Amino acid sequence: MYRTLTVLCAMAVAGSAIAQESEVTQVTTTTTMSGSTDLIGGLWFMDDATVLETGAVDLRFMFGFQTGGEPFNNGDADDDFVLTPSLYWGAAENLEVFASVPIWMGDGGDAGALDEGNFDTNVGFTWRIADPVDGMHAMALKSSFRIPTGDNSNGIDFEERLILTNEYDSGIRSHFNIYGKTVNSDNWKSAGGSGSFGSSDNFDDRDSFRHFQWGVVLGMDGPLCSDGAVRWVLDYVNRTSTHYGRSNVNTLETGWEWAMSDFENLGMSLQFGLDHAGDAPNFGATIAYTHALTY
Repeated sequence: MYRTLTVLCAMAVAGSAIAQESEVTQVTTTTTMSGSTDLIGGLWFMDDATVLETGAVDLRFMFGFQTGGEPFNNGDADDDFVLTPSLYWGAAENLEVFASVPIWMGDGGDAGALDEGNFDTNVGFTWRIADPVDGMHAMALKSSFRIPTGDNSNGIDFEERLILTNEYDSGIRSHFNIYGKTVNSDNWKSAGGSGSFGSSDNFDDRDSFRHFQWGVVLGMDGPLCSDGAVRWVLDYVNRTSTHYGRSNVNTLETGWEWAMSDFENLGMSLQFGLDHAGDAPNFGATIAYTHALTY
């Protein structure tokens, strides 16, 4: 508990310090270089090719749940609960930097085996490399690293993602992501795919673990009301399994985002496993709250 409070306080202080140095006077949580809505980073399996404006700072909190299932201890696994504080910063024009520390809370507060790798740090950046021109998609590259700062953790994981986003006159947007990931740790919890949750390794089957994984994500979002304050979101991901010899994992995700004010956003995602076997939970849900520190 002390460690959790220390992490949260440190991220809030760092965010406030960056915000005080910024000359930005306008909230940019939902504003991008092209004037489009920015999906809450980290909430969805997909990413969009939008970044915070220079100097903008967001503090984000996510609380997620996923069912235990067949891959985890032969079906005897507890459900998983994860709290993730994140800090996002518009470091330069077209460049967004982020850091997060997932805190695995276990079932009923008892993390048990989840202590291994708990409090690892995820850092990275999103670089918007092209704006939409003459019907072409906006394009971005996202690089992220898992740093072994947690208990009994080791190795550094790396993911590179290509992101394409296109906006239509109706206000609906389409997204395409493709990513590759190298997993260099042997602590099982860090071994998952992309999105709100990852799969986990199996203690009894480490030799079959994939150290290179990849995935493709297709998604859309659009307005639910005339002012666009509430938006629906839908995406689908097909990714490699965590272990060799198992089929690819297919997951459908849906939910909504609500711009409650100029500096507060709220979102919720629901994840449905379409395979009911392999290396994925059957169901998951995540709720996210974003507070802009520059306004």
